[in-house]
Amino acid sequence: MNPNVLQTQAERFLADLKRSPHTVRAYRADLRHLAGWLEETGHFLTAEGLDAYFATHAQWAASTRNRKQTALERFCRWALQRELLDRDPTLHLERPSLPPPHPRGLRREEIERIFAEIPAEQARDALLFRLVFETGIRIGEALGAHVEDLDLTRGDEHLTVLGKGGRKRTVLLDDPRLVNLLRRYLRTLGYTRGPLFQARKNGRGGPLRYQSVQERWQGYAERAGVTCTLHQLRYSHATELVNGGVSLATIRKRLGHQHIQTSLRYAEVSDQTADAEVRWWRRRK
Repeated sequence: MNPNVLQTQAERFLADLKRSPHTVRAYRADLRHLAGWLEETGHFLTAEGLDAYFATHAQWAASTRNRKQTALERFCRWALQRELLDRDPTLHLERPSLPPPHPRGLRREEIERIFAEIPAEQARDALLFRLVFETGIRIGEALGAHVEDLDLTRGDEHLTVLGKGGRKRTVLLDDPRLVNLLRRYLRTLGYTRGPLFQARKNGRGGPLRYQSVQERWQGYAERAGVTCTLHQLRYSHATELVNGGVSLATIRKRLGHQHIQTSLRYAEVSDQTADAEVRWWRRRK
């Protein structure tokens, strides 16, 4: 396909595209840029032409290339269906790897709104989700915890969890409300050894599955009108630690990260916290 035909057919493709106006504008810009480059360099919309196009723009960020490649792939599929192309020139293109998304923590007020939707009779759910939020442990670590992993000695309450790679770590239980919930919950259990959180189905206890826990959390979040995944409970705890001035070394140990680079993903402090830190430094100076 030559550049002039590409320009014309791209407009037909965009007219058929059922996407948001923002996406349509981005795709139009991407396809026009490609058509202009093809015309300027004498290339055509072929596998060789696309190789040259992306090689010329090797400085693009992975996210930019991914977006342009998506627009092009969708256009080529559309053109193939209308017999405007005899083969798809994008089939050989590889996707650049994208960095993991920056985790987004929620404010405590938003999390508490979700907790307020958990019925009083669902003490297990209330405890499980607050445990993840107040300690930052992974949901899998919480589901794998046993009663005997708890030590509620007053003044030294802690929980031992089995993290990634089979590594054990001890997590301080420093929130009084969480500790009180744990004490009350333990008094309701009919056993002193075994999984801390069990499913209750047909009168029998069994392992609590991640899928059912996730569904319950999403139900509470929807009723509260808050968009929040289970993973964001852990992120939110980490964000609170960062904004509270806790060192990255301590956060790494708390969250069970093997490398501090992983903990650095949480180091985006709020403007208010950053301003307070600069003012404190200025006063000392």
